[in-house]
Amino acid sequence: MSTNDLIHVKQDDTRYSELRKQARVKLQDAVPLAGPLSVYVEPTNICNFRCKYCPESFENFEEESGGRFKLNNDDFELIAREIENIGTVKTLNFYMMGEPFGNKNLLGYITRIKERGAVDRVIVTSNGSLLKPSLHAGICASGLDYLRISIYGAFEETHRARTGSAIKLERIKGYLAALKNYRDNLGLNFPQIYIKMIEVSDPLENKAFLSEFSPLGDEVCIEPVMNWNDPKEGNLSQMNTLDLLATPHFAHRKDVCPFPFYTLVIHSDLKVSVCCVDWNKKIVVGDLRKQSLDQIWRGTSLNYVQRIHIERRRGQLESCRDCTYIHTAPDNLDSLSMDEFYKRINSRGSRIESKEL
Repeated sequence: MSTNDLIHVKQDDTRYSELRKQARVKLQDAVPLAGPLSVYVEPTNICNFRCKYCPESFENFEEESGGRFKLNNDDFELIAREIENIGTVKTLNFYMMGEPFGNKNLLGYITRIKERGAVDRVIVTSNGSLLKPSLHAGICASGLDYLRISIYGAFEETHRARTGSAIKLERIKGYLAALKNYRDNLGLNFPQIYIKMIEVSDPLENKAFLSEFSPLGDEVCIEPVMNWNDPKEGNLSQMNTLDLLATPHFAHRKDVCPFPFYTLVIHSDLKVSVCCVDWNKKIVVGDLRKQSLDQIWRGTSLNYVQRIHIERRRGQLESCRDCTYIHTAPDNLDSLSMDEFYKRINSRGSRIESKEL
């Protein structure tokens, strides 16, 4: 591949860890938005790891998630068209459940959405185990902005124990080294490679991770543990809830969850939900096989979820009831009243009727 083969698009040179520090829409003043700012697209919910931090490790995962799925080319063409038509999406995140590179069409999907100019940035989150050298040219040519790599142990034994996988950590390290070397030899800055590991109780392992992986990425970080939507199937954070909430990652304490007001998740079966930790799709607000993205965004099902949160009744929603992920969002809508919210809705256009939850 030469630089002539690259998708020629403007790419943001902001480091991944600095994205949250950029100027943001003041959500409290801006809602209801004309469309989502961030959309998660799940290439597949099939994963080759069974990480103890992830619902994929639950014995009932397949049953609870409604089956195993992969997007096909027609599915993604539909998604891309809907994202382009709604015209508000800034960030497209290729992840939810599953390993994104488990869908062999992923690089084509990235290329197609970047060629359309429909989003500002594209992010992929991967476990790194499928990043074979045969993919490196395609990755660098696709226009991908950020490649986030999740590592689950700094040592072979901890990696194996936490991922439930026979794929060696050394292989992943080799793939990352080769990808970065390939990209750098082309004189490219993208995709930026952000490598992260969830903080563990052993400071020596945290230190070893930073030391071993720093040469392999542009940024290498220890990230705090989380607990998805606090599923009844098990405590994925491995921490007491009070101790979890005491960590800095959960410092933005609030009553109203901001996520349903600016994000959507398109699952690999084309069901649409409101949150990236709703792993078993308990809050589905639409289906792209039956509705447009705009209809889903302006529909009464999503409005119902938003209303429940504004009225401090999230305990009535199974996926929101015990969720602590709400406190990781920097936005705060707690001062927004229902009267003001509906006054804005009425002044900006009516909702589309659709079946409520």
